Amino acid sequence: MVTVYPPGKGQLLYARSKVYVHQDDHKSHNIPGWLVLVKPTYDAVNLDYVLAFIPETDVANEDKPALKEFEMNGLDGSDGENSLLGPSHDDSNENLHHADGHAGGGNGGNGNVQGFKSHIPKITRFIDRPRMQSLSSFQFGVTLRSLYSLQLRPGQMKSYHGSILLFVKDSIERLPILFYHDSESPGFQKELKVRSRNFAPFADNQTKGSTTVLYWGGDRLISVLKLYSVLETSSFESNVFLVNPTPEDRINFTPGLLQDRDHDGELTMKEIGENINEIVNNAKWTVLSGLASITKIAKDTVNNTVNNVLHDQRVPQPVKKLLKKHDVQKIGDEFDSANIYLAKWALAVQEEAEKSRKVLIGNPYYNNLIKSELGDNFIQLTPLEVSKATRMKPLTKLEWDSYFDVAGCLQITVDEVKDRIFHSGLEPEVRPEAWLFLLGVFPWDTSRNEREQLVATLKESYLNYKQNWVVDLDKQDHDEFWKDQKIRIDKDIKRTDRDLDIYKGNEAPKDTVIVATTDPTTAEATTEQAAENNGEDEEDNEDEEIKNPNLIALKNILFSYNELNINLGYVQGMNDLLSPIYYVLRDEPLSFWAFAGFMEPMERNFVKDLSGMKAQMLTLNELVQFMLPDLYVHLEKCDSNNLFFLFRMLLVWFKRELPFEDTMILWEVMWTNYRSSQFILFFALAILEKNSRIVMNNLKQFDQILRYMNDLSGRLDVNDLLIRAELLFLKFKQMVQLIDRKNDGVGFNQLSTKGEEKQKIPISKELRLLLSREPVIQKEVERTDETPFG
Repeated sequence: MVTVYPPGKGQLLYARSKVYVHQDDHKSHNIPGWLVLVKPTYDAVNLDYVLAFIPETDVANEDKPALKEFEMNGLDGSDGENSLLGPSHDDSNENLHHADGHAGGGNGGNGNVQGFKSHIPKITRFIDRPRMQSLSSFQFGVTLRSLYSLQLRPGQMKSYHGSILLFVKDSIERLPILFYHDSESPGFQKELKVRSRNFAPFADNQTKGSTTVLYWGGDRLISVLKLYSVLETSSFESNVFLVNPTPEDRINFTPGLLQDRDHDGELTMKEIGENINEIVNNAKWTVLSGLASITKIAKDTVNNTVNNVLHDQRVPQPVKKLLKKHDVQKIGDEFDSANIYLAKWALAVQEEAEKSRKVLIGNPYYNNLIKSELGDNFIQLTPLEVSKATRMKPLTKLEWDSYFDVAGCLQITVDEVKDRIFHSGLEPEVRPEAWLFLLGVFPWDTSRNEREQLVATLKESYLNYKQNWVVDLDKQDHDEFWKDQKIRIDKDIKRTDRDLDIYKGNEAPKDTVIVATTDPTTAEATTEQAAENNGEDEEDNEDEEIKNPNLIALKNILFSYNELNINLGYVQGMNDLLSPIYYVLRDEPLSFWAFAGFMEPMERNFVKDLSGMKAQMLTLNELVQFMLPDLYVHLEKCDSNNLFFLFRMLLVWFKRELPFEDTMILWEVMWTNYRSSQFILFFALAILEKNSRIVMNNLKQFDQILRYMNDLSGRLDVNDLLIRAELLFLKFKQMVQLIDRKNDGVGFNQLSTKGEEKQKIPISKELRLLLSREPVIQKEVERTDETPFG
């Protein structure tokens, strides 16, 4: 008899209730559901059968009776004895094809005929064909064709649920682990009573070499799957089954990819190489830490650059004097690149600034156009104008959560989210999640489930980068570049935000949660080190080995970034960019990927020839000429138009000038790229604009201006400056549009006949690029054996 399938329905072959996805350690967050095997259509072959997890909330109301009845009576009949005694055959299931290719009662090489028949459906029930994936829930499905292997973890204690892992062919995506809560499942409890009555307490699918396993929920699934597919136990791992394996699968299967994971699916000590890590961390790092804290090679590079300028006859005396001034040397001591920048500016950049000056400040037509079209004082920000433009209250966790639906999918546009963040910033509790979106770790169009799976993949990938340098003993012994990087990182890490609790001293603060490194060796070692160091002097010591686990995490991330970006490596100041990210996330792998995302646009600040910083300083120089011409003329008279006093601020995005909390506000605003990907230049322009009157009226020399700007550190009002920066950007945009219309002869401008009005005012590509929201990316050149350190 041919069974008629209702439209959109598939036939149940297996159903088990109270199978859970564990989202985290909180029981209240567990997702209960049904694990089912479904024949999707009447003519479907075995390989097309679908094994699916359906959350209880996704089950259609009309399917609930069918699922409950099938779980209780579908495979064993109403009396339940068929699980042990040969069943009567149900003609309605003759169309089911088993692993040996025959319909009905063939054993397919998977046990005796009676055992084979005992798992054939005794009743016919249909449910909606399962979805293969869902953007709004944890529902997923895999065909037997795409299933590569299964790993079983039988639950042998009441407090430990048995579980099953499904691995899909040709996919790096890891499906959620499915946990059998057998004590809650009516179907399992019925089976257990029958087996107890028949003195059959053990699982049917025992494996060679393993201890005898009691009957548990996952055992019935294996018995059913053996009806419709070939399952072969791995010769290496008794709890791993290959599904319909090819000869190549049998040869290539590597059990190490599946074994030794803990019950939550995370990597364990054995998988990351516990013994190797202990040797490296306890021996190699101790030896390397004995090297000098300051690398002579790097210092000589800076000193040689500056000395060459001081003795170059082409360099004017005023420039040489700048390099010798106390305030210049103070900045140079903090960042070696500052001295190199100033030296190179003296030789080349000054000439380029002079060219743009002639186009803008020396162009009366430009000045007359702005005044006639926009007003005499258009560029200046009035107190009334600033006071009217207020910033919004920071985005709260409640509002942030409302942006996403039940599946964790964004319900509003990305621009709307960025608009809100740009004009308000974030509450601290929102940052750990929101920063991962802003820094590109999480795509905006993903669901919560997809992001959780992405996190697992990213953590494994981070461990791979970390292992590259941890286990490479030859590199640590003989690679001079690597040794130089080690010294630089150690030196800078010891100076990183030591006023923050998590970085203070050489132990973890008692009220701070230890970072989740996903590297058990490091976590164990650093916890022991912190305990040993309890009560020791917290004074910063350049020669002292780093023991604070959070500082060690920073060091691990910076070294691992060397493996990700081998051409750039570590450059002084990158520790300042990492510190706030780790402070917010408190997770070593995620901090690594967030830092890598931040470094995409920031790499231009750290390229060896400083061409990226030079380009930004030139653009800012031209922007000051364009927007604040009177101030620029004054700076020029004071030998300060090189804007050297802004170098450090732009290099690490005002990290040293702002309080830590304000730094985080500034950065999350900048990461939106809402107005411009180079909005940081308008923030710098806002500082100049706000202080322009004081500078022009009271400061007449380079020393005075430099000292005044340095003294602003710690006294900058980030919210006021962000308001000013946006107002200046909008004025800038309006001025560019006005000039473009004038140059193109649009509207009233096409009636102009005067000779001077026919000339065009060029807007440089650098200024025009300030209107773009696309990040400016510049990569370091390929490193060779001849590339100098630093």
